[in-house]
Amino acid sequence: MERTSGGRLPGNARAWSRRELLSVLARAGAGLVAAPPLLELFGAQALAQESLGRPNRKRLIVLWLDGGPSHLDTFDPKPGSPGGGPFRALPTDVAGWSFSEHLPSFAARAERLTVVRSLHSKEGSHARARQLLHWGYTPNPSVAFPSLGAIVAHEVGDLQHDLPAFVQLLGEPWGSGYLGVEAAPYLIADPTSRLENLARNGAIDAERAAQRDLLLQLLDGDFAQRGGGRVVHEQAVQRRRARTLMESKLLPALDLRLEPDAVRDRYGRGKFGQGVLMARRLIENGVAAVEVALDGWDTHKDNFRRTKALCDELDPAFAALLDDLTERGLLADTLVLCIGEFGRSPEILAGEGRNHWTSAYSAVLAGCGVPAGRAIGATDERGAQIVARPIAIPDLFATFAALLDFDGSRKFQASTNRPVTLIDPDGAVVKELLPG
Repeated sequence: MERTSGGRLPGNARAWSRRELLSVLARAGAGLVAAPPLLELFGAQALAQESLGRPNRKRLIVLWLDGGPSHLDTFDPKPGSPGGGPFRALPTDVAGWSFSEHLPSFAARAERLTVVRSLHSKEGSHARARQLLHWGYTPNPSVAFPSLGAIVAHEVGDLQHDLPAFVQLLGEPWGSGYLGVEAAPYLIADPTSRLENLARNGAIDAERAAQRDLLLQLLDGDFAQRGGGRVVHEQAVQRRRARTLMESKLLPALDLRLEPDAVRDRYGRGKFGQGVLMARRLIENGVAAVEVALDGWDTHKDNFRRTKALCDELDPAFAALLDDLTERGLLADTLVLCIGEFGRSPEILAGEGRNHWTSAYSAVLAGCGVPAGRAIGATDERGAQIVARPIAIPDLFATFAALLDFDGSRKFQASTNRPVTLIDPDGAVVKELLPG
């Protein structure tokens, strides 16, 4: 059976026997058999060797508060000030430090946390601010930057592990940019639902699957030689990742039904709480980076009711995660980051809303050697402007590189054919966040 001049199978194609497929592959000559295997030909073997031998020493969990949480109503309350809002400030055991009354579990664990209250940027639109907070670089349409999770997966994780090195739960996927598909996230849209397509179609036995693989290799070999090498490589990597996951003995890490009801209740039974629980299970089973998104913080209207409801989801999940990581001895090597794209204005709008605010906002960190029980930076009495230790987003990312033990100055070739460092070189490490 011969191919048409365009590399397509003739219209009267039929099911081939294994012997026929092998014969065709042999006749393909330079099209495939005489060449190295496709994955080796297009660099996957080199990537695999690069990732092997890099122990998963550090891990990252990001709790992403999508929409921009009000720092005034969460991590930097200003009760009694103009625009401070109706929430009370809940004192902690750390002198001079309080949280919103709707984050009692945060307040009770303040001695294990660090809050940064002096973040700032110039990106006030959701799209650009989300990019900045995931990339650490000012958005540039000519460069496909990798997200922090992809960087950690590529630099610290094991790309040949049974489970993906980077997993995202809820929210939109943040890609791997110039790092390639190997570090791309595996997206789980709903951690409370059974994951689909993890079992082989029962109608396709092993022999038939092998025949399909041989045919696909033939077609891919022809396409690769005509300029589609990068696409062939990426598709092959995705197939390998999928099959590795399907056949893995670690699949139970994705099954929350194996957790006791009491544990699931502690995290909260909503999608976010269960996603945070799954993040803990994934980290325990060798995943390098996990991001869990909690959407709904874009509170231009009804800020106080909506923020309280969101805090009611965030607070128990964060507390359960922190307690479990501590109990299991994982917190020392796991960086937990709770952050959104910006803060909210000190003025309360009609309809009890707050606008975007980039002049000052907050983040909470725990683990990975970050000195605990302290607040870094400060805002004025209204929470409007920074009055101590301003920290730009590239500074934060430079600090992540130091905490997670990867070289942020490492250079890669971007799509523009110019070298790009993993971390913006303008960023300066925040020494107050480093161990010791």
